[in-house]
Amino acid sequence: MGARLRKLVLFAALAGVVGFLVLDKPATKVADVPGVKTEEAAPAPARSASATADALQLPGQRSLERSRGELFNAPPPKPKPKPPQVVEAPPPPPVAPPMPYRFAGKVRKGGEEEVLVAKGEFVFPVKVGDTLDGMYRIESIGNDRIEVVYLPLGSQDRIMVSSALEVQPAVPRVAAAPAAAAPVADGRPAQLRWEGPERVQAGANFTVALRVNTKETLRAAPMQLRFEPDVLEPVNVRPGKFFGDGSFSYRVNPSGSIFVGATSQPAAPAADAELVIVTFKPIKRGATAELSMSALSLQGVAGRTISYEQVSAFRAAIH
Repeated sequence: MGARLRKLVLFAALAGVVGFLVLDKPATKVADVPGVKTEEAAPAPARSASATADALQLPGQRSLERSRGELFNAPPPKPKPKPPQVVEAPPPPPVAPPMPYRFAGKVRKGGEEEVLVAKGEFVFPVKVGDTLDGMYRIESIGNDRIEVVYLPLGSQDRIMVSSALEVQPAVPRVAAAPAAAAPVADGRPAQLRWEGPERVQAGANFTVALRVNTKETLRAAPMQLRFEPDVLEPVNVRPGKFFGDGSFSYRVNPSGSIFVGATSQPAAPAADAELVIVTFKPIKRGATAELSMSALSLQGVAGRTISYEQVSAFRAAIH
């Protein structure tokens, strides 16, 4: 092949390559080739800002749930019903406990009156305005009832009164222990007396016994005794022989009083019966030891009141 023919073949091949490139990618910018004119691709139309924002916005949760429900052809789930509310009944109003006190006796001394109430075997003198156990206030004292207020609730309560006892004027008696008295005749008041020494030594214990003499059948004898706390120191209180087989309790008040509750089982005639024995320690030399009866209720069968003569105070010199 000659040189001229080789030039024609090379030119034809080059023209074919250029044509292929121009026809196959008209929008692509081709590097300038000597003798070949290229065209630039038409720019894509600009998209608006709103269209771009719509394209970037994600679907909301409710839209997704709705689409899912429509996809499976099922309605959205119904809200769960609320459980029924249980209405609790209000608690019952508080009530006062049963009255722990009972009437133990009522004593009139001249124009004054003193009432005794008992709790268990303990006996307490009360008057209007007194507060018992910090919970019961005595509002009024009548012939048949004692009105009481239960302070924690402000509610009213009462203690029923069964009887009253008139106390006769005291008959002077000797402090020394007399001989045993004979039983009194029927219809006469019971007689009381103290048994104890006439002289006692400071610092040495001594005992005083209270005795009663009556033909009446005696069941109980709640009482209150008084002493001088700066002269005597209570050491012991115990039942006498008459109440030895019954129930007996006492309470000493440091201000100078002793409350005694004593019951006999069974009730028995009290002919010169020993009721109670008190042991003291004298603490003031040169003074007089004195023990007196401030209240007493002798109770017979079925709560019957037994009248008695008031006993004078026991006295003993302290040396």
